[in-house]
Amino acid sequence: MVADPLAVLEEDEVHLGFSTPFEHETILHDLDLLVARLPASLPSDIQKVRAVFKPELKCYRDVIVFSSKGACSLAEKLSGGDYDGDKAWICWEPCVVDPFHNAPVAKSPSLDIYGIEIEKTTVSDLFASDDYMDRFLHLGFNFNLQSSLLGVCTSYFERLCYQRNDIRSPSATKIAQLLGHLVDRAKGGIIFDEEKWIAFLKREGLLKSLPRPAYKDKLKGVPKKANLIDCLVFETAKGVREKALGGFSARFKNVGTYDTDITTLYKYEVEEAKQDQGIKKALVDLKSDMQTIKDFWTTHCMRSDELGGGEEASGFGIRARRKSVLPFQAIAERVRDDFLALRPSAEAIALSPIVERWNRECQSTPSSTPPSSSLPPNRWTLLKASTVFYHHHDRNFIWYAAGVELGILKSQAKGVGTYRSVVGDIWECFKVDGKAVARKKRKSEEDQGFNVGGQRFEDDDADEYGDWGWMDGVEPNG
Repeated sequence: MVADPLAVLEEDEVHLGFSTPFEHETILHDLDLLVARLPASLPSDIQKVRAVFKPELKCYRDVIVFSSKGACSLAEKLSGGDYDGDKAWICWEPCVVDPFHNAPVAKSPSLDIYGIEIEKTTVSDLFASDDYMDRFLHLGFNFNLQSSLLGVCTSYFERLCYQRNDIRSPSATKIAQLLGHLVDRAKGGIIFDEEKWIAFLKREGLLKSLPRPAYKDKLKGVPKKANLIDCLVFETAKGVREKALGGFSARFKNVGTYDTDITTLYKYEVEEAKQDQGIKKALVDLKSDMQTIKDFWTTHCMRSDELGGGEEASGFGIRARRKSVLPFQAIAERVRDDFLALRPSAEAIALSPIVERWNRECQSTPSSTPPSSSLPPNRWTLLKASTVFYHHHDRNFIWYAAGVELGILKSQAKGVGTYRSVVGDIWECFKVDGKAVARKKRKSEEDQGFNVGGQRFEDDDADEYGDWGWMDGVEPNG
């Protein structure tokens, strides 16, 4: 957000232009839009304004220019904002903007009602003593190590509004105005601790804690029909999600989990086992051992969509069963350790020199070789991964047991020259720099003009003002 330096915008007018087309628009002109700034707790923290194009301001791109006229700046109305780098939320969707009416800006109460104190120590005060540097460091650390309570107060405000289904109550308004102060706590030298917060709640006759809203507790919460967010989460979003998942499932209904690239190694050894009893014995043992690992997983884990509740949630839609005495991380680590610990049996080793070689490759001596975790997987380890995938490709546990090896099998399936091995430090350099791409795209734009109502305004000030793409002050949401 920036203020109009030329004073060409009238009160409640804004100028907004994009360096590249956004939803086929480069300039918003002659239409209403909503602007807001976090935390946007008060009804007046969202304002409807008029977007107009001013040729004098065409050099300002990817920032929103507010009028510098009027008794109160528009930035100040938006949660007490200013022009030192604050970002604005913008919306010009007609179905949202048209029925919106601006709420009057509430009068800001005295800081005394919150018990807020202001740190007023100046640099000249510090220089009054010889140990000014020690005092400066002590004061700086002491202030910045205090909790801001912004998260605590924001959560309480959200719960209070949900409980009363009202964002305009006197108590809610006071807390919302407190949040506006806490957002700029460090900049304003505001001192507000937990003791002052509890004292404020007591004076307002409010409880120290309130229950969570239903939309924050989807498993146990009971939604309120009169609450908009509950309706969005439990009805609208649920329907959209089910529709999207249904469409995804329909589109990929014939896609399975089986991958011939990963099972090639297992099938090759199956053919070899026809001529080698040792390999045959090793494969039979592997199948049995993998079933044991699977049984352990099934006993302790369940999918999140299975019936029941209270289980420990984890990644990939898997939960530890309530009856399990192990947390999910311990279960996953046990599965991985059991997989890595599998070795050919003595009987299989005695029957085949090939199996004996597999077993020898599994042995590593710390004094002569690096730890096994730093070595590339040997053929036996890759064979274990290929085997477990062949028999249990539709089960999640295989990715916790042999995820690394499965990835190697897939990447190397097409042979040497079809994949690239890169160490981590080099891989970091390969990541795309989004800002660099944006700069490249802007420079390659052939059309540097703006179109407003069929009228063209050339970018003849580009050389004079330079590249304004660095002023990322707007988060458009059309």
